Amino acid sequence: MKKPLLATLLLLCFALICGCADGGANESSAEESKKEESSLPILISREESSAPGEISLPIDDSSHEESSEESSEESEEESSEESEEEMVYTDIGDAEFIPSGYLLYNGAAYSHTYHNPVNAQRYADAYAAYAKAFPGVGIHVINPPASMIGIPNPLVRDMANDQGEVLDQNQALIHGDVNYVNLKEAFESRRGEYLFFKSDFHWTQLGAYYAYCEFARSVGLTPTPLSDFETEITTETFIGLTNTYANDPRINSFYDTIHVYWPRKEHTMAVYLSDMSLYRIYDNCIQTSIKTYSCYLTGDQAYIEINVPENDQDKTILVIKESSANAFVPFLTEHYGNIIVIDPRHVMLDVKKIVKEKEVDDIILFATASTCTREVYCNYYKQLIGK
Repeated sequence: MKKPLLATLLLLCFALICGCADGGANESSAEESKKEESSLPILISREESSAPGEISLPIDDSSHEESSEESSEESEEESSEESEEEMVYTDIGDAEFIPSGYLLYNGAAYSHTYHNPVNAQRYADAYAAYAKAFPGVGIHVINPPASMIGIPNPLVRDMANDQGEVLDQNQALIHGDVNYVNLKEAFESRRGEYLFFKSDFHWTQLGAYYAYCEFARSVGLTPTPLSDFETEITTETFIGLTNTYANDPRINSFYDTIHVYWPRKEHTMAVYLSDMSLYRIYDNCIQTSIKTYSCYLTGDQAYIEINVPENDQDKTILVIKESSANAFVPFLTEHYGNIIVIDPRHVMLDVKKIVKEKEVDDIILFATASTCTREVYCNYYKQLIGK
């Protein structure tokens, strides 16, 4: 009697187990079905067009913590799933190349560039000439990338050359004792941040800050945390210069915000005209009365000398630049006692004489990745040292 009863009980248990397994399988199948349905091809872009006054900075969810640990864990899981879902791109949205070569996408005009091996080699040779002409002086090269590097949607980025690859190709040609500050990783890792203006081909000062960090680390300096700088919004309706070249009226509706990071140390900035006559001495290298990109260094001036009494007066840097350096230079007041800025488009000076008389320690040669496709700026570099 005991054996049949035991067998019956075993059969009942087996049936119950199978039923539970089937139910679990069906439940799992239903969940998978729901997941498949929820992940239908949808373009989700974090590069939303900002209304005037908005800044497209990364979303910080840290202030939305739940009170209990369980709720916090659930919130983190949901946030993680949402983040992964947001990275799924299935189409290019409203991306459109216009005849001038700019890409219009999500309420912004993006620039892109290509690698010109002939001219990039000319630039590399010019950099090497500086290293040879100034032994003992640090020669540094910064090539700000084109703004397409900051687009989160890979399908849109693929519509043009890989902008990070362009920087790598420029670096590969570097020779001589030259420090090439490659900004590729710094910008690729921050896609979606407000690194470039939407209506202007310049980077924002936030973008310039990340370049400053890369430069500082490359020369053994500790970059100042962004949170240590006081910030100010000077305008929320800035419309830049891109439409001057792109000739598309839509760009005039891409409002930008000018966000400045105030230098922490007192300093003066002496601005000189093309004939080297002193124009004016300012008490700060940022002038917020100017409601455009020209608020940095008061724009493209021929020659500038910035003095920071608090810093080592024996530490001098020379920046040979075009306009992309304007938002970058203010961060140098963190480390250098004297900062000299030359714009060779407006003045030709004897750099050898300046380096000797001013006892220059470092030289930064500033040219965007796009500028490096043209020979003209390279010729400026050479003329400054008599080549």
